[in-house]
Amino acid sequence: MQQPDQSMPSQLPTDTALTMLATGADHLDAGDAEAALAVFKEVNAAAELPIAARAALGAAEAYVRLGRDAEAADALSTAIDAGDRETRGIALRRLAAARVRTGDLAEALDLYRRAERDAPNDAARAEIASRIGWLAKETGAGSLGSRIRSSIAFNRARGSDPFGWVPLLLVIVTGAFSVASFLYDPLFSALALVKIYGGYDYLSVEPWRLLTVTLVHANLLHLLFNLFALDLGAKLIQRLYGGPRLVLWYLIGGVGASLASAIVAPGSPTVGASGAIFALFGIALGAEWAHKPLVERGVRTALGQIGGLILVNIVFGLSSTLIGGGIDNAAHLGGLLTGLLLGAMIPPTRAEAMRRRWSAALGRRGGEALVTGALVLALALLYLNWAALALLRLTLPI
Repeated sequence: MQQPDQSMPSQLPTDTALTMLATGADHLDAGDAEAALAVFKEVNAAAELPIAARAALGAAEAYVRLGRDAEAADALSTAIDAGDRETRGIALRRLAAARVRTGDLAEALDLYRRAERDAPNDAARAEIASRIGWLAKETGAGSLGSRIRSSIAFNRARGSDPFGWVPLLLVIVTGAFSVASFLYDPLFSALALVKIYGGYDYLSVEPWRLLTVTLVHANLLHLLFNLFALDLGAKLIQRLYGGPRLVLWYLIGGVGASLASAIVAPGSPTVGASGAIFALFGIALGAEWAHKPLVERGVRTALGQIGGLILVNIVFGLSSTLIGGGIDNAAHLGGLLTGLLLGAMIPPTRAEAMRRRWSAALGRRGGEALVTGALVLALALLYLNWAALALLRLTLPI
C-alpha cells in the first residue's frame, strides 16, 4: 500500500472519505473483508493524509482477516508513517503484536517503545509497559538498569485491570461452597435446585435456588471439571467484556439455565455450575458470530476449542439421557441460549473497536442497558410462570 502523494490535490472530499471509512467498517462487521479492503484502498489512494492513514489501518485489518499477513504489515507501516498520533499508536501496537507472532521480538520491543510515547491514556500506557517488560525479559535488551525498570513496569502493569481478580474469585467461591457442602449435608440441601419435591413447590418460595445451584456439585470429579470450565469461560468473558459484566451475566446465565431445567424437568433436583458456564460460552460464541471484527485472533482460537467442548457435552448429554443418565441438558441449553443472546446483542466492550476510531459510539450504553433489562424482565416473567409452563410442557409429546 502506497502513501498518498500530497503534491496532488485530494480527490475525495473529507465528508466523502469519512463516509467511505464507515462503509468499510460496515463491510468488516458483515464479514466481507474483500469488499472492505476495496473501499479502504480507494480511500487510502485518494484522501488527505490523516484519513488515508486510517484507511491503511482498516486495510490492515481486512488483510489479516484474509490471511494476508505480509500485506497487513505493509499497510500498518503506511499508517505509522502517515497517521496522526492516535492512528500511529494503534498501528504501532498492532504491528508489534504481529512481530511477536512471527518471533521478531527485538523489532516488536522497539515498536512497543515507540507506541508507548503515543499511548492515549494511562490504561493503554500500562498495557504497553507490560508488553515491553515481557519482551525486555525475553530478549535481554538494554542495560541492567533498563531491564529492572522494564520488569517493574511489567509487574505493575499486570495489575492494571482493576477487575482482573474476578475469574479467580468465581472459581474460589464455587470451590469453597462445594467442598463445604460435601462435608455438611444441610448446606447441600439448602443450595441445590430443588423444584417440586414430595408434592411441595420449593422453587416458588425459595427463588435463591436459581443461583445457589451453581455453588454445589454432585461429587469431586463433577466439581473439578466445572472449575476448569469456569476458569476458561470466565477469563474469556473478562477479556472481552470486563469483570463487572462477567459477574452480572454469569448470574443471569445461571438463572436462565435453572429456569430451563425447572420447566423441562420440574421433578428432578439439579446441582452444578455447568448451566451458568454454558452461558459464558454462549456469550463468547455470540460475540464471535455477531461482532467478529471486535474479537481478537487469540480469542477466536479459544472459541474454536470451546465450540468443540460444547458440542461434545451436548452429544454426551443427549446420549446419557437416552440410557438413563443424570445430565441436565435443559440447563446446558438454557444457559447457552441466554449467553448467545447477550453476546450477539452486545458488542465486546474491552475490544479496540474500529468504528470508535472514526465516530462516537452513540447510545451504546443505553442499548446495552435495554438489552440486559429486557432479558432480566423476560427471566422474571418465566420465573413467575414456571410451574404453569412446566405443566404445559408435560402435555407436549416430547
